Amino acid sequence: MALAAGAALAAGACGGRVVVDGFEPTDGAGGSGETASSATPGSSGVGQGGDIGEGGAPPIPPLVKQEFGLVAGEAVAVVVPPGTLGITAVAQLLTSPPSWEPIGIKSITGPDGRLLVTDYSIPGTMALFYNQGIGTAAVPQTGTAATVPLVPGTYWIAAGDGSSGPLAAPARLSVWRRQTLDGRFHGGKIDINAFIAGNAISEEYMQRALLAAYRGFVGLDVGSITVHHIGSEWASVDEERLPGVLEQTAGALGRPALNVIAVSEFHGRLAGAAGATPAAPAVAVEHGTHLSGIVVTLFEDPGVDTIILRHELGHFAGLFHTTEFDAGFADPLDDTSQCDDVLSQLEGCPDFDNIMFPTGGDLSSTMTPQQTTIVQASALYRGIVEDGGGAAAPLPAGPGTPASGAPVAPPAPSGDARAAAPGRRAWGAALPPRAAILLGGHFCGHSAAGGAGFFARLGAAGGADADQLLAVGRDEGAPVHARARALAAAGRSAAASAPPARVVAELQAIAADPRLPRPTRLGAIQGVASASPAAARALAARLIADPDEVVERTAIRAAR
Repeated sequence: MALAAGAALAAGACGGRVVVDGFEPTDGAGGSGETASSATPGSSGVGQGGDIGEGGAPPIPPLVKQEFGLVAGEAVAVVVPPGTLGITAVAQLLTSPPSWEPIGIKSITGPDGRLLVTDYSIPGTMALFYNQGIGTAAVPQTGTAATVPLVPGTYWIAAGDGSSGPLAAPARLSVWRRQTLDGRFHGGKIDINAFIAGNAISEEYMQRALLAAYRGFVGLDVGSITVHHIGSEWASVDEERLPGVLEQTAGALGRPALNVIAVSEFHGRLAGAAGATPAAPAVAVEHGTHLSGIVVTLFEDPGVDTIILRHELGHFAGLFHTTEFDAGFADPLDDTSQCDDVLSQLEGCPDFDNIMFPTGGDLSSTMTPQQTTIVQASALYRGIVEDGGGAAAPLPAGPGTPASGAPVAPPAPSGDARAAAPGRRAWGAALPPRAAILLGGHFCGHSAAGGAGFFARLGAAGGADADQLLAVGRDEGAPVHARARALAAAGRSAAASAPPARVVAELQAIAADPRLPRPTRLGAIQGVASASPAAARALAARLIADPDEVVERTAIRAAR
């Protein structure tokens, strides 16, 4: 214990203020620190989630935070002692509300002089380590650094504005270091703040889905699940509203914690997506920033929803797609396969079984050792530092107005829900195989931001026949997310290749049928809007005062 404390203080000697899991040295080595939460897991709404992490409090803090004064472009020295699993660097403009000006991690150099991050990226990936008001990068995120424990020594980290200009406001650089007594992973607990936009999903299902996805994932457990509600105006999100909905996490409970925001649909460039994570990695140690969570649509299909939640958590912790839709880009890991042409090969790709394949792959949640190491090295969870030990108590919430909501006892999961591989059911038999895989798989905002959107890729895969797509949309045996995407695509196809009147009439009828699942109706609304603006306005008038407020709002927005 004394050796570990000495190592933490040594790290602070390089210019950073040291805070260790909520407490700070009292020997004059630092300024005023945060105070640790006295809350402990228990039966008052915090799920115990399994048989790991039930021992006593950790003898050393699992997370150590250093803060540095920040000058754009100048690297600071960060000493990484033995026993470190990983570090996460966070550069942030000190404004309230969160700034929309860019800031990020310009470079990270390892102890051997090797550049791990250069010019706000990792070469060969689509990573951009700067964002609006806050930017992050981590070590490990490459195969070179994905060792346990992390190679000790001095790492040099530089931040900047995403280019070579001055920062728009005062800023700070924080480096969070995860450690254990022996440098090995011993487990931990993910605390989750679940935000539900309007009535996007029920509280009960949200809790079940989170437990099914994250209990036991990469050796971690679920700690607390706290449910919050945000306004129905956030139920539909596009790329411009994504930072705003992440700001709604301000004042959430505990740190580190994963904020999961459930919305009803994505539109704009994110249309067709089922999840969006603003950066890889994002931020688990501060709420209310433009990187403070993941945003998902859940379809009450436990197998599919598990893939959505795990894939987006992978991005949140620092993972990229094994191979990108855009040729020439892939993750920087040594033990993941790569595909020459994702869209033309899909299930023929050697990485199709991986959870971080851009469509979620075969939906089996397969991960490689290096991918697992990166998640375990992240600042995502409350850690355990020794075999049989207990997880650390949460850090106190950061400044900000507390979000509404209170911890709730999560229900027990209802068994192992495993998704069937996409494109192998009767509903997709009439479609080109690649189109069926795209309709039935996962699609995330990371792919949409990188290039063509979902529907352009679907068309390129042969999913452009309006009648085939309508048939999928009508098929009650098809997954609801596949039905929604098919109906949205049918309207686009009709507008591009044929007089759309017949297709539009059928889409309008589906959109107006209150007996159908909400995602199906929303997909039909998107299809109408793509095929005929006049028909979209007529549909919006028809759906005024619809019993489903989300359907009504979506129809009105689509008619603008």
